[in-house]
Amino acid sequence: MDNQRIGVIIQARMGSTRLPGKVLLELDKNERVLDVLIKRLKISSMLDEIIIATTPDRENSSIIEVVKEHNVNFFVGSENDVLERYYFAAKQFNLTNIIRITSDCPFVDPFVLDNMIRLYFDHNYDYIKNFDQNTKYTRGFEIEIFSFKILEKIFLNAKEKQEREHVTFYIYTHPKEFKIFTYMPEVLNQIEDLRLTIDEKNDFLLCKELFKRLKEDGKLDKFTINDIYGIIRKNPHLLKINRDVVHKTY
Repeated sequence: MDNQRIGVIIQARMGSTRLPGKVLLELDKNERVLDVLIKRLKISSMLDEIIIATTPDRENSSIIEVVKEHNVNFFVGSENDVLERYYFAAKQFNLTNIIRITSDCPFVDPFVLDNMIRLYFDHNYDYIKNFDQNTKYTRGFEIEIFSFKILEKIFLNAKEKQEREHVTFYIYTHPKEFKIFTYMPEVLNQIEDLRLTIDEKNDFLLCKELFKRLKEDGKLDKFTINDIYGIIRKNPHLLKINRDVVHKTY
């Protein structure tokens, strides 16, 4: 891993069709969704940079203020061409490898992230992810890893609107061009119908309730996916909170 510079780029903006301003909603007093995500990522032992990639919209200045509070970096780029925003953010901060995480997933597991980074370097994959129809990970724990070289290839070749709006869409639709691996740990008992990505108000309410219970258990920021699963198994009624939310697809 010598001469490798690993950075997570988190796309974040205040505009959202289903839940505007969701990244700055409070999961607890003075702990917003973005605060929790940044604190969680700082636990990782493998990251060199945490970068919040936002847009020039004046409303996003509040996101930049939060970023400054945590002493991490930010990048301002294209509103609609998210692929371009990612590419130039990675270029500005001289990243050789990129982790893609979205800002509406505050509970992403930093311990899983570090395991995936190690696997990525050990096997020389082009692209690693921990989600598809066969993995046991709950929505809200999605992690993607790829090199700047792969990002540049996507940036230069992606032409369609969906390929520009969704950073790794080109990889999904051109799988033969890449060495792809899906990370699937054997010891993880999935909970059906659990989603912890924040698209709508009820998603947020579930995350807020779980965060409260995690803090009551003394977990603070260093909780794992299994800690969350433990709470759900003891309190299965919590699944009803956002059961009716339909996941947004491309």
